[in-house]
Amino acid sequence: MGIWLILLILVVLILITLLILVLASTVTFRIHIILRSKEYRMMVNIRLLYGMINVQYEVPFKLTDKGVRYTDKSISSDRSKGRIDEPEEESENKREFSFSNYQVLVQATKGLKNWFLNTLSIIRLSEVHWATSLALDNAAESAVAAGMVWGIKHTILGLLSFHLKLTNTPKLQVHPDFNGPPQVSTDLSFVIRITCARAIFAGLMLMVRIVSIKGGMKIWRRTLFRT
Repeated sequence: MGIWLILLILVVLILITLLILVLASTVTFRIHIILRSKEYRMMVNIRLLYGMINVQYEVPFKLTDKGVRYTDKSISSDRSKGRIDEPEEESENKREFSFSNYQVLVQATKGLKNWFLNTLSIIRLSEVHWATSLALDNAAESAVAAGMVWGIKHTILGLLSFHLKLTNTPKLQVHPDFNGPPQVSTDLSFVIRITCARAIFAGLMLMVRIVSIKGGMKIWRRTLFRT
C-alpha cells in the first residue's frame, strides 16, 4: 500500500511540474506584413511549448470597400526525431471580414475595448522593423510625404507604448524616391511574446465577456467562421 501511495504522489508531482512548465512557457508570435502595389501579405509564425509546437500561417489579403478579403494557409513543420522536414501545407481557407463585423463583435461582447487594452498591457513587443518607401509626382511632394510618414509612425508607436511593453527600440525607416513613379510600399515585422498562463487567462476573460451577452457566442462563431 505504501509503494502505491508513493507512486501516486510522484505522478501528482510530475503532473504539477509539467503544468507549471507549460504555464510558465512563452508563446511567441513573429509577424511580417508586406504592403506593396500588387502584394498584400501577412506571415505569422507561432511558437509555443518551448518550440515543440511551431505553426506558420501565410495570409494573402486584399482590401475591399466592405472590408478585408483574405486566404489563410496554415503550414506546419515536423520537429519529431530532432529534425525539421520541409513545410507541408495543411489547409487553405478563403474568408472575408467586413468592417461592419467589428461593431457586431463589440455589441456581442461585454467591455471588449477594456479587455483589449488589458490584454495589451500583458504582452511584450520587440524587434519592430518598419520600413516605408514612397514616391509622388515630384520631389517636393515626396519629401513632405516622407516627413508626414515619419510623424505618423512615431505617433502610432508612442500610443502603443502607453498600453504595452516595448522591450527594445523600434527601427523605423522612410525612403523617399525622388525619381521613381508614384508608389507607396511598407514592410513591417515585429515579435509579440506572452506567457502561456497570461494567454490562457486572457482567453478565459474574453469567453466570460462573450457569454455575458445573450447570444454572444453564437454571434462570434457566425461572424468569425463565415467563409
